Amino acid sequence: MTDQQGEFEKLKDFVTRVDLRGIVAQECHAVRHSGTAPERAAVSLNTAFSSRPGAVDYRFTLECQAFDKSEEPVADLSVVLLTSYVFKGDEVNESVYEAFGANVAVMTAYPYLRQHIHDLAGRVGLVNFTLGLLKQPNKAQGFSIVATGTP
Repeated sequence: MTDQQGEFEKLKDFVTRVDLRGIVAQECHAVRHSGTAPERAAVSLNTAFSSRPGAVDYRFTLECQAFDKSEEPVADLSVVLLTSYVFKGDEVNESVYEAFGANVAVMTAYPYLRQHIHDLAGRVGLVNFTLGLLKQPNKAQGFSIVATGTP
C-alpha cells in the first residue's frame, strides 16, 4: 500500500467515526462602496483547525470583493464560519485533520458560507449576487462565481 493509499484509508476510517456537532456564523461583514452593479468578484477561502481529544473544529473565512466594469470596488463581503465535529475512537494525525477539512468539512460549510454571502449582498443592495459552486480542480480550492446585480 502506498503512502497516499494509506492516508486515504485513514481519512476514510475517520469519516466513519466523526459527526457534525454544530455550525455557527462567528462574523459577517458587508460594505458597499458604490451603487454600480458588480461585474466580477474575487473570492478567497481560508481554513484553520484546532483539535482536542474527541473533537475537531474548523474555522472558514470566506472573503469576497466585487468590482464593476472599470475594476472599481463595488462591495466587500466576508463571513467567518465555525464548524465543530466530535468523533469516537483514537486521535488521528494532523494530515488526517487537514485532509478532512479540505475534502469533507469545507463541503459541509460551503452552503452556509454561500448563503451568508448572498444574504449580506442583498442587505447592501447587490440583488441576485450569488457565489457559484465550490470547485476543487487538482485538489486546490477554486471558485466559480456568478456576480450579477442591480444598483
